[in-house]
This record gives sequence, structure tokens and C-alpha cells, in this order.
Amino acid sequence: MREATSPEGTDVHFDEPAIIGGTPPFRIECTPGSGSIFGAGEHTVTCTVTDAAMAQGSCGFAVTVRVSRSLAKTRFVAFGDSITEGKISMAPVISLTESETYPFQLEQALRSRYPASDITVINEGAGGEDPRQGVLRLPGVLQAHRPEVVLLHEGTNALTSEGRVSLWATHLRTMVATARDNNVDVIIANILPVFPPHVTSRPRKPEFVIQLHRRIDSIAQEFDIGPVVDLYSEFLANRQLIGMDGLHPTREGQTRMAELFAAEIVRRYGVESQTLLRRPR
Repeated sequence: MREATSPEGTDVHFDEPAIIGGTPPFRIECTPGSGSIFGAGEHTVTCTVTDAAMAQGSCGFAVTVRVSRSLAKTRFVAFGDSITEGKISMAPVISLTESETYPFQLEQALRSRYPASDITVINEGAGGEDPRQGVLRLPGVLQAHRPEVVLLHEGTNALTSEGRVSLWATHLRTMVATARDNNVDVIIANILPVFPPHVTSRPRKPEFVIQLHRRIDSIAQEFDIGPVVDLYSEFLANRQLIGMDGLHPTREGQTRMAELFAAEIVRRYGVESQTLLRRPR
């Protein structure tokens, strides 16, 4: 029995069968041959030997390729603003490489845990976007990528008043409803805490962030898509995860975001000890 190491299955190597009797030299042919890729399930290998006198004999044996871990959903879109896009700072503008962003790291982590699942995490972060703009952009993203799950993290930009808290919550709710109307699951996260220097000219923004978190919790409960991925508490307790502008996560922070989203994806969609069977060919 072998474990699948890719969505296609795994390569299986075996020794040629031992020959008893006959007249050498011998020609041995096995189908499928050693080193072939075997898909998940049960297969039969048949080996035929022909000797110098053209006498033949055959034998067979079974090969089982199992999938002990899989994901029920495998196509994700990470939707958000510059944090999802991969910015570390806006003044000056400093961007991460693609491989350092949380969506890329999330994809790699899930592929490592579920090698037999064909997993994709598409980065749809748009720098500077607030929820008003997100409402307009999301339908096109859903149509273009046809995801099974949207990872929604948005709301910190232009969150400058109590009125904006209510408005931003309304737009986040609209985004969740839009995804659900398209039969797309939503994993929603609360937003990161903010620190100086970002709050120097925005002294009430930490208060508005907390207010918006309460509204995000209510949205998750209304649509039964909880629990919310609690980025806020993790970053508040680990200030070093927020960069020099007091707003964007550091490289380490992006890694932690990937870990927290991965944990929720595993909790919701992980399937353990599953063997996918296919009839022998």
C-alpha cells in the first residue's frame, strides 16, 4: 500500500518477479511497468515472462494507493486590500515578493498537508481598497476564478468614523451575501489592530476597529459562516507582527495569517483517513 503524493497519485516501483524453470534468456513485461504513476485506489499489475523457447507464464499482484488526507474544498480566493496583496508599508511603499504573501504561503502549506488534493489559493488583494470598492469588484472576481471558498479580510481602509463602521459592516455583509448567492463559501476574518504611527492622526481608529469586529461577528452568525478567523487577537498579543507603519503585517505577520487561515480551512474541510477506490484496470 502506498500513499498518494500528488493529485495524480504516486509512482510505484517494484522488482521483476522471480522465474522458476524455463529456458533462458527471459523477457519480462509488466503492465503497468515499475515506476508508473498509479492513481488513488486499487490496481492490478500483470507480469508476463517469455523464455527462449517462446513458452510463457504470468502472474499478478495488487497495488493500492490511498489518500489518508484530503480537502473537501480546494479552490480558494483571498479577497482583500493591500494586506492581502502583500504590502509591508505605504510610506514608503514596500511590497513583499509573491512567495512571501499569506495567500501563497497558505497554498503551499495546504499542498504540503494534502499532497493528493489539487489546491489553489488565488491572491485578489487590491491595495487601497475599502469595502465600498470591494462590493463592486467581488462579482467579477467570482466570475473570473469560480472559487469554492472566499477568504475575506477587508475593512481597515478609511475606517475614520462611527458612521463608516456601520457602512463598512453593511458592505461586508453584501460581499458575504454575494458569495453565498453564487454558492461560494466564505471564511471571514476580523481586521488587524492598528498602532502608531498609523493612529497618530487617527486617534479613534482603534476604537472603530473594535466596533467593526463586533459587526463582523454578527455577520458571521447571521450567515452561519463562523467562527471568524481572529487575526486581531493574535496580532494584538504579538506586536512584532505589525510593521513599521503600524498598519501592515511584517513578513512574519504574513506567515502567521497563512497559519491561522490554514487552521480554519483544515477544521472546516479536512477529511482524514479516506481511501478513494478505483476499479482495477
